[in-house]
Amino acid sequence: MADTAVNSKGNLAQKIRLGGAILSIFLGIWVAMMPPPPGLDSKTMVALGITVWAVGWWITEIVPEFVTGLMMCIFWAALKCVPFKTAFSTFSTSGWWIMVGAFALGSVAGKTGLLKRISLWVLKLFPASYTGQVWGLLGSGTIISPLIPSMNAKATLSTPIAMSISDELGIERKSRAANGLFGACYVGFIIMGHMFMSGSFSHYVLVGMLPEGYRDVTWLQWLLWSLPWGVCVFVGLGLFLVFAYRPDKKVMLPPGYSSEQLAKLGPMSRDEKICLLVLIGTLLMWMTEKLHRISAGEVAIMAMCLLLVLKVMDKNDFKTRIDWTSVVFVGSILNMAAVIQSLKVDRWLGSELQPILVNVVSEPALLIITLVVAASVIKLIIVSLTSAAAIFVLVLPPLMIANGINPWIACMVTFAGSNIWYLSYMNSIYLCAHFGTQGQLAKHSSMVKLSAAYSVICTLGFLVSIPYWRMLGLIK
Repeated sequence: MADTAVNSKGNLAQKIRLGGAILSIFLGIWVAMMPPPPGLDSKTMVALGITVWAVGWWITEIVPEFVTGLMMCIFWAALKCVPFKTAFSTFSTSGWWIMVGAFALGSVAGKTGLLKRISLWVLKLFPASYTGQVWGLLGSGTIISPLIPSMNAKATLSTPIAMSISDELGIERKSRAANGLFGACYVGFIIMGHMFMSGSFSHYVLVGMLPEGYRDVTWLQWLLWSLPWGVCVFVGLGLFLVFAYRPDKKVMLPPGYSSEQLAKLGPMSRDEKICLLVLIGTLLMWMTEKLHRISAGEVAIMAMCLLLVLKVMDKNDFKTRIDWTSVVFVGSILNMAAVIQSLKVDRWLGSELQPILVNVVSEPALLIITLVVAASVIKLIIVSLTSAAAIFVLVLPPLMIANGINPWIACMVTFAGSNIWYLSYMNSIYLCAHFGTQGQLAKHSSMVKLSAAYSVICTLGFLVSIPYWRMLGLIK
């Protein structure tokens, strides 16, 4: 009976997705055939129709996201909306290639065991209590987060560490304290990644969608610009996790737990040492990009090639450990930005929305609150963090620039602000963290209050950053 009910729900969901996909086709055709409003032409309407269809298929996930992305690009070119080189322009840019290199670096760091070793090194510095391990997971996650651009990979790789600590502390799984350790892991390895440009490949995507003149954001600039927000979130959520999820009784790790786990790993292997040196060198090159003028993408590819030459990464790793489907999907989203800007749709939208948004955009505090709320609401429908943030990054820059606000703020606020998980389906990264422990460590119902706390503290962090951004010239 239970199996029948599950199958019935599955069939209903599939039918809804199929209906949505078919509706997206008709909606795209309708948009493509609409008379163009003043400021746009017929080929622009066709391009918009294709884009509407693609977004619908991304929402319904009737086929893999990267397949829809490639189809969208080829339809733009085949129907002569834009030249082929414009429809696929992103695949030759530094922003796209940095994702390839960064995925390679992160995957090799996980393969060699370096990430687990770094986590244990950091955890060893903190007290063996629940409170100490919460801060330890936050600290180790913050250190590791810029090393792996795939948030899904970080979520999957890191939560087993939290479960191991929870078990060693003698904490019952899915209890309040176990939920707290899971939350500390998610905040450290995922949420704190928003402080770093290399913390998520989507950061490169969103920056690549900005208008010319605003895309040259370096790794160090991103870190400096997001610093007050990061400190506020780290401290605020750390205190929340300590007090809201505190265990009923005092718990302590066995003496020498971290040292014992490090001993099990054995001495650092040749591959770990090489990987560590390459990662440190890559981060230093990213941080000093303004000095040597070698782009972040070029640095990432050189680092990947070095790992291949030294046989730390092999041919099979190149084929299987780089998430090529995600890289292609992200490239197609970047192409969407290139096409929309080529057809001047962003300017048209900006001029049309200016009377409505002018009062919001002219007041930074109101703008930030509006963006966080709007991005969170959109996540109910568009579950992809990147796609949800991309809507705002495509539309708002002309208005923000006109009001003396650097559009990077739209990237940061919408992407970080929408990393919520009130409903589990809203966040694939959160689901990866959950399934990294086979769903055995935490209960979703207990994690909802952490999502609410994050929404509040995240917004406060952005509001606190406003005077700092004014000082740096991001807001004039």
